Amino acid sequence: MGGLSRHSSAHSAPPWSNWIGNMPTIAHISDLHLQSGVPARQAQVEPILHKINQLNPDLVVISGDITDDGWDSLQELQWAKSWLNDRITNPWHAVAGNHDVGNFLTLPDGVIDRVQWEQWFNTFGGCTRLFAGDLWQIHFVTSMLFGSGLEYEQIQDDWLTQRLQLDRNGDIFTVLSLHTPLFIDSFDESSQPARDYWLGPIQPRLKVLSRMQNSQTRLVCSGHVHQSRIQDIEGIRFAWAPPASGTWVHAPELPNPPMPEKTGFFLHTLHDDGRVDSELIECAPMLKQVEFNPWP
Repeated sequence: MGGLSRHSSAHSAPPWSNWIGNMPTIAHISDLHLQSGVPARQAQVEPILHKINQLNPDLVVISGDITDDGWDSLQELQWAKSWLNDRITNPWHAVAGNHDVGNFLTLPDGVIDRVQWEQWFNTFGGCTRLFAGDLWQIHFVTSMLFGSGLEYEQIQDDWLTQRLQLDRNGDIFTVLSLHTPLFIDSFDESSQPARDYWLGPIQPRLKVLSRMQNSQTRLVCSGHVHQSRIQDIEGIRFAWAPPASGTWVHAPELPNPPMPEKTGFFLHTLHDDGRVDSELIECAPMLKQVEFNPWP
């Protein structure tokens, strides 16, 4: 699970060296839930990708759930990667969601296992570090590994721990991208069964949060909850990307604001002094609201 070098490329051209000297912009999209045999799913996401291409960001970050059935189908993962490569004109990188690799081990069924993770890893890669110019770096990690007990969980934990420890004394700012939020409202939230669906096991999350607080992390990009939200806490911006699939979720453990008429993505601008500006770009219809209790 090695990271990419400063001059490596993501899934498409141009190379990362083009970032040097620029003020980086990130298009942050999540929860596409694509299916190869369902054209309506593809038609929902296409105007969002078209708008992203028009804005020409330096990087497209996808915070998981690219597929609806990838956790059970290598073919769906491979198809989705090809489909996105054909439609995103800028460099892009993705992390795995529960629909891509399986649920947390604490959930009743459909949990992540070695085969599912390796299918994703062989298609999209694992924990990765990319550079945005000389002042920003982006870490991509798979939160679905939290508490899994798979050997890859320890590999990822060691990698991220090392990276964040180095950040502590560095002069470079950090963006962290993962599928699930690290908390709902506060760093010190206790674990509750319904909340575990949205967040996963508490100890791995607290471990990441504690190390982030001592690093130069300025932005955390996530998805999964099918809501959009920006929170600024202790100098870190936490961004929940809106659901590209157009399904808004209402659930007991979520904040539950009213469903908007449109969905889209966040455009994050990274400044040289560590500031982050975020703009919600709405460009596709929000199709429906789902009343969801993950523990029936």
